[in-house]
Amino acid sequence: MMKKLFTLLVVTIAFAVNAQTNTNTGTESMESNNTGTNNSAFGYQSLKSNISGKKITAFGAQSLLNNTANNISAFGYQSLRSNTSGTNNSAFGYLSLESNTEGSDNSAFGDLALEDNSTGANNTAVGYGVLKNNLIGESNTAVGSRSMETNNSKYNTAVGYQSLAGNNWGMSITNANYNTAVGYLALQKNEGSRNVATGAWALKANSSGNDNVATGYYALNNNTTASFNTAYGSMSLYSNTGANNTSLGYRSLFSNTTGANNTAFGYKAEASANNATNQTIIGYEATGQADNSVVLGNDDVTAVYMGEDSGAKVYAGEGSFTGNMTIGGDVVVSSDARLKANIVSLGSTLAKLLLIDGKSYTMKKNGKQKIGVLAQDIQKVFPELVTTDDKDMLAVNYQGLVPVLINALKEQQSEIDELKEMFKEFVSNQK
Repeated sequence: MMKKLFTLLVVTIAFAVNAQTNTNTGTESMESNNTGTNNSAFGYQSLKSNISGKKITAFGAQSLLNNTANNISAFGYQSLRSNTSGTNNSAFGYLSLESNTEGSDNSAFGDLALEDNSTGANNTAVGYGVLKNNLIGESNTAVGSRSMETNNSKYNTAVGYQSLAGNNWGMSITNANYNTAVGYLALQKNEGSRNVATGAWALKANSSGNDNVATGYYALNNNTTASFNTAYGSMSLYSNTGANNTSLGYRSLFSNTTGANNTAFGYKAEASANNATNQTIIGYEATGQADNSVVLGNDDVTAVYMGEDSGAKVYAGEGSFTGNMTIGGDVVVSSDARLKANIVSLGSTLAKLLLIDGKSYTMKKNGKQKIGVLAQDIQKVFPELVTTDDKDMLAVNYQGLVPVLINALKEQQSEIDELKEMFKEFVSNQK
């Protein structure tokens, strides 16, 4: 009988179950509760100030110490300690959501998670120090130790150790919104917006750059202030600080720094220089040649097919070919009079044409025997038909010699006709 009474006494001391179905244990726990129902408090001063709040669960010394709101769960020393009117919050871990006062619909799992949050709402933090310094930032989701630690912005998602953590641990970042970071140190120093980083160290150094996408280990790792870059592949655009670049492939555009408006597709596809502009490079280990140019393939490529049946049309401006060119159809040159101005006849060209001598020669680069003219000879009499490339080499517009030959032939024919008339007259006089 004494044993039963002792057990009953222990239970009575340990739990105070009142008419409002509240359960508490611990010195000063639920001390102020009056009309609140369906609450549970375990620990020193847990739910101490609650008066009418309902459906609250507090585990840990001073957890939910100042709470008066409803639908709250706190597990851990001083978790949700400052919460007053914030509702629908859940905190699990030492000092988690400790400073929250009015913020609602937050979930914090881990020591110091959302520790400084006061009025921020709809945040989810999982891990040590996650969203620790967030005060008013809303609708953020962070998973991983110290991820989004200094963030105070909105609509961000971070998964991974120190992802979107911030550059200055004493500063609260308020303008970095709509970012997504997945991976160890991804977007670690970010203060920009609308960036997506997937992969360890992806966009790690980004500070104020916006609208960048980096997928892959170390992708866009050194980007700081540049915007509108897209990198897919490990270490793609690794050294980049320029804007409007797109790279796809392992180490593609790896060396690009201040270069902008470049596009590279392929394993180790690179621009011609680290400050290149508007280069398009496509192919395995292909390398750009000049700004505002397109490269298809590397040095080993021997053919480029434009359409599976080789029937596609190619539209371009000027072109340069260093090898032979074989054309199965006709070569048609646009020559409509409506496209031209200042039209004047070439007149007599025979005398100039006689100054040009056809040559046979051997090409130094491959030893092949050729027949043609020398650009220097043409330049002396028809400079309009000679151009100079970026290596200071001369080239001849052979097609431009056609009208020269036409006029020379007409001039020669005129002389022949004149001689024929003279001969006809001479014969007639002899009779």
